[in-house]
Amino acid sequence: MGTSPYGLSEIDLERLPRRRKYLYYYIVGLVDGEGCFSVSIREQDNTRFGWVIDPVFHIAQRKDRAAVLEIIRRVFNCGRIVPKPGQEDTMLQYVVDSRRHLIEVVIPFFTKHRLIIKHSEFEAFKEIVEGLERGEHRSLEGFIKLLEKAYVMSDSRTYSLDEIVSRIKGRVGASETIRRAPLRDDEDMLQARGGEDMVQHQP
Repeated sequence: MGTSPYGLSEIDLERLPRRRKYLYYYIVGLVDGEGCFSVSIREQDNTRFGWVIDPVFHIAQRKDRAAVLEIIRRVFNCGRIVPKPGQEDTMLQYVVDSRRHLIEVVIPFFTKHRLIIKHSEFEAFKEIVEGLERGEHRSLEGFIKLLEKAYVMSDSRTYSLDEIVSRIKGRVGASETIRRAPLRDDEDMLQARGGEDMVQHQP
């Protein structure tokens, strides 16, 4: 389990539900109100398509409520608590961005303990994470389908879906041209050698 500098001293442990299922209900209610299942699309030049699909589960709280995040972290036994970007002085967030932890912990938890308000958001998030786990992002067609699902979740992004798809296809096309060029040269060499052999073997 990861470590956290944020303890439980602010909460009377005697007030926590003694039955674990009630604690789970508390987490579901908290996430339904303030949690977020997000999928970011980031440009990364050293990848095959030049972009990465990055699913993240997170929930934010004020620093004086850090113990709430620590409870969730201990129940899930994964993730980390960090200052929230842009609000480092006042806010913290619990973050799970490891695909293994999303697949093995977060998704099974909210599949069993169903959300109400954020159910559709979670289901779309789940589809994308499971698609990544199956390796669908390794093919151009699969990658674009995952992008489309991410844009259904949210289209408030720096680049439009059409722009990203166009750039990916341009990148793949250029890569294919570069990859095939040496093959054509080799074929030309083989054809030339074959012609020489025919000349040499003429009676």
